[in-house]
Amino acid sequence: MIRYGILSTASIVDRFVAGIRESGDGYVQAIASRSLEKAKIAAERLNIDNYYGSYDELFEDDNIDVIYIPTVNGLHYRDCRKALLHHKHVVMEKPFVLHSLEAIELFELAKKQNCFLMEAQKCVFLPTTKKVKELINNNIIGKVKYIEYKAGFPGRFDYDHWMYDLTLGGGALYGSSTYTIESLQYLFDQPDLDIDGTCIKCPTKADEICNFQLKVNHEILVSATIAMNVELKNEAVFYGELGYIVVPYFWKSKGLELHIHGQETQYFDYPYQSEFVYEIKHIHDCLNKGLIESPVMNKEKTIQACQLVEKLYQKWQ
Repeated sequence: MIRYGILSTASIVDRFVAGIRESGDGYVQAIASRSLEKAKIAAERLNIDNYYGSYDELFEDDNIDVIYIPTVNGLHYRDCRKALLHHKHVVMEKPFVLHSLEAIELFELAKKQNCFLMEAQKCVFLPTTKKVKELINNNIIGKVKYIEYKAGFPGRFDYDHWMYDLTLGGGALYGSSTYTIESLQYLFDQPDLDIDGTCIKCPTKADEICNFQLKVNHEILVSATIAMNVELKNEAVFYGELGYIVVPYFWKSKGLELHIHGQETQYFDYPYQSEFVYEIKHIHDCLNKGLIESPVMNKEKTIQACQLVEKLYQKWQ
């Protein structure tokens, strides 16, 4: 059994814990919060035996192999560095860190400590995403010419929430752009990516809605829109010369539609209990092989994604 420590009681934790248990060979050893009461409540709700009222106690638990970090985006670097210095393997939620130099430093530290380090990017491990890659590689929709990603999450946060504070890693681009960038990296085998974009800022100066464009290997155009203030048609659409693929809720998709011109629509379904189970199984496979880096979500992908996001935020200052 691979033993996990959960560093936070954030809302995403419930689904990640479900994925650990669905994997069949993972065990949640402990959960920590900055508040002992919050940790206790989460532990009771999730049926976790051990809980801590400080992060340091989790780092120091010798019965933990891997620490999962879903803390506030702007604190990822600090929390990951501490975990690695305690010789823990780390799975860190996207976005990995806010600055590419921090990402480079953390991967160097992981190598020095002989610890596994991976950005938690569930999207690239989903059966649906793998099916899209298969369809593209087999030329089922012909040569891909244009891709569109849309994701809208209105009403989730008030302006006093950290998601509207750029210094803490808030903003639409920080929040969800890696789903687009890293799925493209996976689908097209770490391609050359050019990026540009624009945004509308809210009163806190964070980007509340953004649109960015990418060129994949100088031959495919991509348009992505992320909104924290309006509902969008949450999907990715891949347009080829012979047809197109629609992936509803592409970051956690359970299926896709294949539209070939002049033919009936085909539907592919991939049900799951937790969308995290696929990346967790991959993590376990890496650890069982003694790897310190994922061959799928490697450091090059994570660092490139950080650099692309950095480029846009520098432009928007």
